[in-house]
Amino acid sequence: MDTKRIRLSDATAGMLVAEDVVNDVGQLIFPAEARLTDKAIARMQFHSIHYLRIYLEDEGEHKEESDVDDLSYFEKLRESEEFNDFNEQFSNVALTFEQEMMRVLKEGGDTDSQSLSNGVKKILSSCRSGIQVFDLLHCTRSYDEVVFAHSLNVAIISAVLGGWLGFSMEDIDMLIQCGIYHDIGKLAVPKEILEKPGALTPDEYAVMRTHTTLGYGILKDMNLDRRVKLAAMMHHERCDGTGYPLGVKENQIERLTKVIAIADVYEAMTAPRKYRKARCPFEAIKMFESSGLALFDTKYLMTFIEHMASCYMGYRVRLNDGTIGTIVYMNKQDNTKPMIQVGSQYIDLFRNPKVYIEEIL
Repeated sequence: MDTKRIRLSDATAGMLVAEDVVNDVGQLIFPAEARLTDKAIARMQFHSIHYLRIYLEDEGEHKEESDVDDLSYFEKLRESEEFNDFNEQFSNVALTFEQEMMRVLKEGGDTDSQSLSNGVKKILSSCRSGIQVFDLLHCTRSYDEVVFAHSLNVAIISAVLGGWLGFSMEDIDMLIQCGIYHDIGKLAVPKEILEKPGALTPDEYAVMRTHTTLGYGILKDMNLDRRVKLAAMMHHERCDGTGYPLGVKENQIERLTKVIAIADVYEAMTAPRKYRKARCPFEAIKMFESSGLALFDTKYLMTFIEHMASCYMGYRVRLNDGTIGTIVYMNKQDNTKPMIQVGSQYIDLFRNPKVYIEEIL
């Protein structure tokens, strides 16, 4: 099939891309052999892509965008082969982690932390970018064991954030291990509290908070790096001293634990629970911007917010007034208030304080 190099301004939804589209630093923005969508074109605009190569096709050789847009982006992603591979790898690592910890708690001994870490790295290596990792995690909520699935999610998110921060491969490997084991103390919390489908009483919450010291107690004699044990103990500490169990402040919190703390809160907010639906990532970003700067390491948090917000450039979203549109421009003054394109019209959420993103489609 013949190909042609065109300007991005001439690109339309439905065109079949002939070559991988990459940005100035070599990051894959859109793969070859895939059809353009309005979302993909908007993402290319964001990354200052000016040209791309497409296949020349006869009219009627592909479905019109109106025919393929009935499903949301995430619904289509869930039907893709790449998601099936990601989900299978995720479930296998989570199951191995669960079996390993159940064995250790019953029989004692050490866990194979490096094997689990390698499993997470294999999952990450199958993804083209941090953006795709979050796309796939958004769809991967099927492993119905809160502690293990949550811990694996936190390990993955922490590794991506570590990459954004320019951490060494050794540090990222250690972040993965910290994430895997950070919530292990919850296995010692009574199930009626851990799985309660509603708000905890003050007494129940006090018991839940002990998972940090319980986790350290489980790990302290294992053949694990000290930083992994500290992450289990300190991932609820906050830079202003309001965290637990020790109430320590910023310079007393191990730096990898600071990354785990951000990933832990983000994952907990955006994952579904038995008693509530998953929250929109923009709600989590808003919380971080409004009250997180005093609680978390500022450099780490701002890096996370800026990258996370740009992840959703070009996505279709539903606003709280029911309007559906596409994110076409991120507002640096407020990452939760981007510019939304609705048909030929534009809505600047920064200038419309009562309107906000309710759901990513």
